Amino acid sequence: MNRQNLTTEKVHAWPRALAVAALLTSTLTAGWSHLAQGDVSGVWVGWLPAVMTAIPLFTVRRKPFEYACLAAGVLVLCLAVVGVPLVMIFPAALILLAAVADPRRAPRRARVSVLVGVLLAIVAGVVLAGGIYPALTSPPVGFIVHTNSEFTVTEPTFERVVERVVQRAPTGYGVEGGVRVDAAGDDEGPTITIQFRSNLPADGQERLRRHLAEVPGVTKVCSWYRDNHLRSRC
Repeated sequence: MNRQNLTTEKVHAWPRALAVAALLTSTLTAGWSHLAQGDVSGVWVGWLPAVMTAIPLFTVRRKPFEYACLAAGVLVLCLAVVGVPLVMIFPAALILLAAVADPRRAPRRARVSVLVGVLLAIVAGVVLAGGIYPALTSPPVGFIVHTNSEFTVTEPTFERVVERVVQRAPTGYGVEGGVRVDAAGDDEGPTITIQFRSNLPADGQERLRRHLAEVPGVTKVCSWYRDNHLRSRC
């Protein structure tokens, strides 16, 4: 009798499968956010939902599993509402469905929960694939110029980076979209982002890279990928 009760109290395969889907979806969402958006300072916030959705998987009994799913689902849903990121609404919905997907308690409700969960997992997979694939395969759209701590925007060397490149655009550098200057770090100068035209050939990109690297005060020149800040680091 005790053995039978123990078996009944174990988590059923259906809700556990939905919890696994929620964990995979939240992990892919956090990875895509970190890969494409470059939210380095708040990276722990993006991965927090993945940690929350993993907690129910460590439970063996049905009741603790359901309580953990409900708590994790509500917390992840709150994070999704405040935009960390909004796509986290998919794992939040999946983990909430896992809490009511036990066919031993309500077979009809469990079947509906699993069906809805499968549809949500498919939609989430398509959305995430549409964001991750371009970030991994898109070509560079410009250069990120890193400078040393002695480099300032008021010095002539800044003009050599920006004005000469822009002035030479008609002769083959193909700079367009303006130039963006980011704030300087603690131990380095400002970072300058220069975008070139989409049809600039590889040899033109290499000439522009060499021109930028030869400017005094420039420490390194990295390719810039609009949707992938990790590929833009060198």
